[in-house]
Amino acid sequence: MIKINKEKYEGFSLVEMLITIAIMGTVMIISSTVLSTLIRVSTVSSNKIRARNESEFVLELLRRTIRNSDPSDVYVFKSIDLGGVYPGRFYDPENDIIVGEVDEEAVYANGLPEGVVGNEIQFRPYGFSNWLCLGFFRDEDDQDKGYILWTSGDDLRDNHENCFADSPSSYLMLLNSDYINITDFGISYMESADGNYIITFDILSEPMNWYLGPNAVVDREVHRRGVVSTEGVVW
Repeated sequence: MIKINKEKYEGFSLVEMLITIAIMGTVMIISSTVLSTLIRVSTVSSNKIRARNESEFVLELLRRTIRNSDPSDVYVFKSIDLGGVYPGRFYDPENDIIVGEVDEEAVYANGLPEGVVGNEIQFRPYGFSNWLCLGFFRDEDDQDKGYILWTSGDDLRDNHENCFADSPSSYLMLLNSDYINITDFGISYMESADGNYIITFDILSEPMNWYLGPNAVVDREVHRRGVVSTEGVVW
């Protein structure tokens, strides 16, 4: 008589497989949600750090140069948002020039008084023949975009309108990268008791690449303030 060995085969029931798939699916959804959140938080943090770093670069550049300037050679002007007949100056990024119209005599004949906020500062450090100029200008075509520009010019004491002249030969250095938009930049000053100028800079910037969408609860703007004083010896 032949004896047949019957092997016992074991497996999962349909119910067990469905439960396993449901558990694995839940774990995958939770993992992907956590990972996506971490990536978003990291991206937002990186963009804000970039905005702060670029703003701090501008402020440090101003601190190093303005500190070594005679207060009589420091002027603040307002050449944007003029309204009326003269719309003010704008930046044309395609041609890398400053365009627009201002009443040059009204804007550049004298610097702004104390406490009035402007968008340009022109100064001459000790020992320099050239003047240094830093200004904030909005895009000619998209006024929601702004740029901080740096340039220099010959003796500007009586020709301040020439520092950001609308000429292709003018050398302009863009201080903020394509990743950062400067939404506002204000410059004001007050005179100290010893005759020096205490100058305040307020920069509002925001990342251009914002992955959280326009309705995100996170504030995308970064505000940086810098204060620097001239250190001229006033007799």
